[in-house]
This record gives sequence, structure tokens and C-alpha cells, in this order.
Amino acid sequence: MDTSTAVFIALFFTQTAIFYMLLRRASTHTRMTSNDAITDELVKIKEALSNIENRLSASNCTFNVPEKVTEDDFNQTCYRVLELLKTEGPSSSSELSVKLNRSREHVSRILKNLYTKGLVTRTGKPFKYRITDKGLLFLENAA
Repeated sequence: MDTSTAVFIALFFTQTAIFYMLLRRASTHTRMTSNDAITDELVKIKEALSNIENRLSASNCTFNVPEKVTEDDFNQTCYRVLELLKTEGPSSSSELSVKLNRSREHVSRILKNLYTKGLVTRTGKPFKYRITDKGLLFLENAA
């Protein structure tokens, strides 16, 4: 065996022993203060959640509130997406992109816009989109 290999092995075992002793010392120190540390962290989390809740209730949050729908916002593909969801039921953006011969990214942007306006709902991962009553009413009025 080379002397360099023997030195390497000796250093490796020494390093492992030192690491093991430090790990044991740290774990015994952590056991003594773990309850206090956990309590402190829980207090911090509770304060952060309270701050977020206060900011949300104080601001005029309009997410989840469907935007006003005007026909100027829509192109032919938007109408075709709504028609497909109406006639063929829930579909993913990939399924719709194949049926419409458009890119998945393009169809995903359209679906996101329709979702924001409250004309479709989405569930699951990957999202399955369904037309809403508002979407059906929009299609009837557009025809």
C-alpha cells in the first residue's frame, strides 16, 4: 500500500471520528433547547400569518372576483374553446390544443384569460377546464 493511500485512509477515519463527536455534541445540545426553539418558531409563524391576514383583510383584494366580460376581449379561438368545453365537456389545455390545431401555450393563455373572467373553472393537476354558467350565458348572448 502506498504511503499516500495510508495517509488518506488515516485522515478519513480521523475526520469521520471528529464529525461523529461533533454531531453527538450538537444533538445533545439541541435536545435541551429544542422545545424552546420550537415554541419560538411557532410564535414567529403565528405572527407572520396574522400579518398576512391583516394585510389581506385591509386591502381591496380582487382576486377570485371575475372580471367584467366584453366581446372586445375575445377572438375566434376563445369562442371555439368555449364551444368545445360546452359540447365535449371538461378538457385539459393539451386536449384542446390538439382539437384546435393551436399550440398548448396559446390555448393555456386563452384558458387562463377565460378563468380570470369567470367563464371557466379548473380543477386537478393538470388542470381540467369546465365551462361555467356565466360562460354558457356569454356564448348564448354572443350567438
